[in-house]
Parts: sequence; C-alpha cells; structure tokens
Amino acid sequence: MRKQLLILVLSVGSLTASAQQLPLISSYLNTAYLFNPAFSGIEGKTEISILNRRQWTNIQGAPETQFMAFNGNQNDLKFGYSGYAFSDNTDIVSRTGFYGSYAWHVKFTDKNSLSLGLGAGYVNNNINVAGIRVPDELDPVLYSQLNSSKFDLNFGFNLQFGDFNIGAAVPNILAPKVDFGDNFNSPYQYHYMRHYVVNTAYDVQLQKGLMTLSPFVTVRANEVTIPQVDAGLMFNHKEYFYVGAAYRSSYAVTGNAGVHVTENISLGYAYDFSLNTYGFALGNSHEFMLRYTFGESKKDKRLENEIKKLKDRQRRQSGDLEDLFNDRLDEFKDEITEQNKSLFDAEKEAMKGELSDAVAAAANEATANSAAQGGINTGDGTGNGGFDPNTDAGGNMYPQTPQGGGAVNSNITGYNPNQYAGNVQPGSQGYYVTAGVFGSRNNAVKLQSKLRAQGVGSDIFQDPNNNMYYVFLLKFNNYNAANQARNTGFNGQYNGKLWIKVM
Repeated sequence: MRKQLLILVLSVGSLTASAQQLPLISSYLNTAYLFNPAFSGIEGKTEISILNRRQWTNIQGAPETQFMAFNGNQNDLKFGYSGYAFSDNTDIVSRTGFYGSYAWHVKFTDKNSLSLGLGAGYVNNNINVAGIRVPDELDPVLYSQLNSSKFDLNFGFNLQFGDFNIGAAVPNILAPKVDFGDNFNSPYQYHYMRHYVVNTAYDVQLQKGLMTLSPFVTVRANEVTIPQVDAGLMFNHKEYFYVGAAYRSSYAVTGNAGVHVTENISLGYAYDFSLNTYGFALGNSHEFMLRYTFGESKKDKRLENEIKKLKDRQRRQSGDLEDLFNDRLDEFKDEITEQNKSLFDAEKEAMKGELSDAVAAAANEATANSAAQGGINTGDGTGNGGFDPNTDAGGNMYPQTPQGGGAVNSNITGYNPNQYAGNVQPGSQGYYVTAGVFGSRNNAVKLQSKLRAQGVGSDIFQDPNNNMYYVFLLKFNNYNAANQARNTGFNGQYNGKLWIKVM
C-alpha cells in the first residue's frame, strides 16, 4: 500500500498536467519568449514581466502558476536574450525552476527574417509530504526522497515574412526522468514528455502601425495526449490598450484585456471560462500580468531611423527644387522690402522734384535765352532743361540698336546708349530702373542670367548703405525720366515688375 499510495499521488499530478507539463498561461502573445526562445528580444524592447495564474478556482489544490521574466536585445537587434523563474503548483506536487534563452535574428530584408533560439534551464520537482494524509503517519513513504532536480533544454525558431510569422518550439528536448524515493525495491520515476509548440500569426497594421489586429493560431502537442489548439484574435492599440479572445480546444474560451498605463507600464488580465463537462464545478481561471519596459523599443527606433534615411534621400533628390523654392522665397522677401523702400524713396524724390522745379524753370529760361541768341531750338517740352536724353543735339533719335551699348546686349530700344547697363558706372549717382533686389549676390546673378537669356541687358551693383544687390536695366539722370520708363515698361518692351533705385 505504501508504494501504491505514492504512485497514485504522482499519477494524479501527472494526469492533471498531462497537457500542461509546460505551465499553461493565456497571456503568451505578450510573453512569447516563455514558450519559444526564438522570440527573445525580437521586439527590440527591454522589459520585465510578472504573471500570476489561478486555474479552476473552485477546486482546492488546483494549479497555480507564477512567472517572473525579463527580455532584451543587443547589437542592434541581431541578438536577443531572455530569462524567467517560475513556480507551478498542483496540490502537493510542485515544480520550480529557471531558464535562460539566447536568440539569433538573421535579417534577409527589411521585412523578412529568421530567428533561432536556444534555452537551458534547471527544474526542481517536489512532493509536499506535509500535505499527504494517511492513517499511518510513520509510513516509510513519508520519509522517502521526494525532491529531485533536472537540467533541460528548449529550442525554437520563427520565420517572419512581412507581417506574417510562423514558428515552432520543442520544450523539454532532453525529456529527463525524475527519480523519487529510495525506500522501495526500486525508485519511482516521473518522466518528462517532449513537447511541440507551433505558432502562427498575421499582423494587420492599422493607422500606420499605431494599431494592430492579429489573428493567431497556436498548437501544443506531446507524445501521448491529443493536441490542443488555440485560435483567436488580438487587437492592440500601442498607446492605450489591447483586447483579445481565443478558443482553446477541449478546454475553455479565453478573454484578454489590458491597458498601457504609461509608455513603460502595462497591466493585463486574462479570464478562462471552462467548457468541459465539469466546467461549472471546477470554476474558472484568472491570470494577471504586469510588464515594465525600459526606454524605447529599438525596433521602433530602427524604423524611425529608416524613415529618416528615406526622407533624407528624398530631400537630397529634390535638393535643386528646394533650393529654387528657397531662392524664390528670398527674392520675394527682398522685393517686398525693396518695394516698400522704393515707395518711400519715390515720395522723397517727388518732394525733391517739386523743390527743384523752380530751379529747373529758371535754368530752362536762361538756356532758352542763350539758345535763342545762338539759334538753337529748345521748345521740345521734355522738361529736361531743353535736352532730350533720347535725341542728339539736332533733335534726332538715337539709333534703335538692340545693343544699347557696347558691353551689354538688350532688346529694349529707344534710349540713349549711355543709359544702358554696361555703359554706366554701377552704383554711381543717378536713378536706376531695377528689375530685382536681393540680399544674396547669388540670387541677383541668377536673375541677371535669366534676363540675359531673354535678351534683356542688365548689370548689378551693391548699395553700401543697406548691403542689398540691385539688378538694373537702365540709369537716368533725373527722376521723371526714370519714372516714365518704369511706368510704361520701357514703352511696352518689358512686362516684369520695375521700380526706381536712387543713388
């Protein structure tokens, strides 16, 4: 009876855990590295997670599981690591242990990769003899060696194709045999089973990755039990919350919900409603999770860097267009500034003109008298003291040459060659009819080149009073002549904007 009692206790524990020698949890989408070491560090986060699960809450001695885990990565996501300690208790049978895992992430393209992971752990198996109730408390079974520890390995891989991934893991690769007791003819052995876990999921990205909708399927199997299939759907808003539901074959319906309290802290809860024959009697299951993330996700950071590189490349490709836009903007600013200044100068010169009218009238009268004595006709009405800048001394028009002067070509005709850009000293005193004003000489040169391409001669000078560069077409000796040329667009020969610069 002694040995039979121990066999019965171990058998009950073994059957209870026949499909879950691996600790059963419902939040495994958030902690995938617990069952597949290939997921270690795959998300680029460094985090610590705590899980607590109570199963079949109406039954005394029902399974209870606790995890404390960490997960991280190194070398720019090429390698990942994770580790966890756990305690899994079912009545008087308990297991405690710890595992460490390391993963290698091979990136083929930006969206395709292969992850390989290997984990190693040490698990202690124990039977709590204090919980055994027998008529004979001196039974030798109670004084047997009921504590044993074993080393084991886990292996897993995961393939990522864009937003789709599929992987598999083999926990308990070594399938060690646990020996209990030395008060019998032979020790009793508790045999670990090699397990197989296949996982697949597809992430549907919403609002540029801010939200994700993920259908998933997970299959767990071993050598002696019917495979268990989980099929569900998870929705995750990366800033606020997640919610999901799954069907677990021959067992329960699971609901998951959680909130991202801060950028670094998440709280989660899972509820299993049993569907088997004894579901109402067994009670339901509750699972709580707390996760703390250190810093930001390297995966998200790498994505941000890739986007930045793409923007930089686009910016370089469109650099000429952007430079042109900036030049035009500078021109516009300079033109507005100069136009305002020109209006002020025009008003000032108008006042000067009125003041000088009396002087000019006296000078004209004196010139007229002198001309009358010399036989010269001064009645041309030009207001230029009897001298028309567009005619010679005999009243004949200057040649309508497109040159306008020997140095600068221009298709504006009808003016004194000495008034054209190229034939005057830039920046000397006078009234300049200008086509543009700029704070940058490069922008002034660009406009000059554009005008020359249109057949319009021009030159550039800098005003030392404001350091602005002026592109001018002709220079006049008096304001009225310059203003007449500006207002008429050189008698209809120029369609662009013009204003007068006074030096």
